Amino acid sequence: MSNKDGSVNLTKINNDVWVHTTYTKMDGHSVPANGLLIRSSKGLYLVDATWNDKLAKELVKLIKQNFHQKVKGAIITHHKIDRVGGIRALMKANIPVESTSLVAKMTKAAGYPAPKPSLDNQPVLKLGKTIVETYYPGEAHTKDNMTVWLPQYKILFGDMFFALEQRNVGIIDEANMEAWPYTIQNLMNKYPDARMVIPGHYNWGDFSLLSHSIDNLKTYQSSKQMDFSQYEKDII
Repeated sequence: MSNKDGSVNLTKINNDVWVHTTYTKMDGHSVPANGLLIRSSKGLYLVDATWNDKLAKELVKLIKQNFHQKVKGAIITHHKIDRVGGIRALMKANIPVESTSLVAKMTKAAGYPAPKPSLDNQPVLKLGKTIVETYYPGEAHTKDNMTVWLPQYKILFGDMFFALEQRNVGIIDEANMEAWPYTIQNLMNKYPDARMVIPGHYNWGDFSLLSHSIDNLKTYQSSKQMDFSQYEKDII
């Protein structure tokens, strides 16, 4: 499913989970950002708000046209533009938006309206029979980045993972490069049965995306001549 100009796509993963992908221009290139649409007996829920309000409006319109249901809520996984850019459009559409207090604080500091910080006390959402588990694994791409785990489908989503076609670490202006590999290892330990891993950008895949992410970070660290010996010792 896509809108007329192809800037918003919905890709079916299974009968209850879709990836929403929206595109923006950066340095003359079209850059995709992924989020989730989850269908439950309690309604439709979004994970992340696209790059901007125009795209968020298009996404909500596309969902309404194809599902004939209103989006009941949304989760923001960190404060940067690819996650939170369309938050105003969601709020204007009367879609409740929630996250952690850290994400809310950093979102407000970035100039956006803050999501409700309800996930601190209720990180696991029970939407009828559908479970949506949010988790803060540690600093990585940003200080506040969270993951979303759908245990019934073994799907893990997060913007600190790299797609297999990504051979660099992307934009790292706010990243904690030393903590990042430990954060990924934490997720590998917590979700060893993840069957599908959906990154914030580009194509999704299986559990191997987690080790690939560590490999990308190792390559970056090596290029910066940083010492990985202790990290290697810790995970062997």
